[in-house]
Amino acid sequence: MTTAHDPMKEVITLHGLGFIQVQLQANQRLHVWHPALPRRRCFEHSAIHNHRFNFTSRVLIGQQINIKFKAIDADEDTATHLLYLHEGPRTANGGRPWTPNAPVAMFEHNRNVIDAGTEYDMWAYDFHRTEPGGDGRVATLMTKTGEGKHGAMSSCRIGIEPDTDFDRFQLPPAELWGFVVDVLGGKPLSLLAAAAANGGEHY
Repeated sequence: MTTAHDPMKEVITLHGLGFIQVQLQANQRLHVWHPALPRRRCFEHSAIHNHRFNFTSRVLIGQQINIKFKAIDADEDTATHLLYLHEGPRTANGGRPWTPNAPVAMFEHNRNVIDAGTEYDMWAYDFHRTEPGGDGRVATLMTKTGEGKHGAMSSCRIGIEPDTDFDRFQLPPAELWGFVVDVLGGKPLSLLAAAAANGGEHY
């Protein structure tokens, strides 16, 4: 499998979970959801994942739904999902390898709706999925607050083949920036962050 440069070093990239990542300073990322963005073919079956880092995410625009899950070790009769470990060099399409890890039973245990001006926290290796609310246009500011030692994991429902070849480079940067501008409404990120910090007041 060929490797390529690390897309996380690019300023703007597409993610298979249906959002755009913009790299910022101080361990921060702007994440932008838009209903017209492409997603993995298996998205509905593989959206539950974890991260190798702790983070705080503040909703700048729109409404975010954060759903937490528990992954319980299971056998083939009770498992609902198979876990895949993401470690190793990135592939030519920008993602990390999907290495089958363990079957689990996945249970939803918490669901929160986060409005603009509000934030939520996630711990490294806790499973969750996020869904944009409203019209599907959401912008969040994510700040990393700690780093783990091993790779993150995705899950995919048993019997579904994960989309391991999603192309993070399928849209040119200019088109990605167009989606960002559409969601931000032409407002600079600094102004949005200040408004969100003040409770999501109009700006």
